[in-house]
Amino acid sequence: MVKITLLILLLLSLFLYTIPCLANTSFELAYGVVPAKKSSVQQGDSWRLSYAQDLTLFDEFLQQYNLDLRLEASMQRWQDINNRHNHVVSINPIFQYLWDSQPISIFIEFGIGAAYFENSHYLDRNLGSHWLFEDKLAIGVVLSNKHRIGLFIMHYSNADLASHNDGADSIGLSYGYIW
Repeated sequence: MVKITLLILLLLSLFLYTIPCLANTSFELAYGVVPAKKSSVQQGDSWRLSYAQDLTLFDEFLQQYNLDLRLEASMQRWQDINNRHNHVVSINPIFQYLWDSQPISIFIEFGIGAAYFENSHYLDRNLGSHWLFEDKLAIGVVLSNKHRIGLFIMHYSNADLASHNDGADSIGLSYGYIW
């Protein structure tokens, strides 16, 4: 619990450090499933709450490619059918490509960040480490510049830096509010 608290403090300090270059802020709630490695094992559920800030630090360079950069911090709770759970804290820089039209815009986003897992085992998977990479790919719509609805796939892996690397995926739906 001390490690998770320290990680949350680190994430908060990163956001406070980036305040001078911030634009939009959003909260997002997501529900997903975590498939088991073997089909005979039940899949798990994933609930994710994330906070994201647009970073304007590299706007001049990114805007020529129609990209935005967001810094996203999240907390997750993975739970299996036997009520075993795994808590996850992550931070991820997210690049977003937006086809802007009103009142509906379409986005694609991708990012590679870091995640800390409370347990290095989940379902029938040996993740090999508490620290994993978090890869995110999402597609969705932004309604009236305030509401984000999307589909995502997230992959977690230690990139073979540990002796075991079963990895895990979370696939689901998300809703976010932008202000």
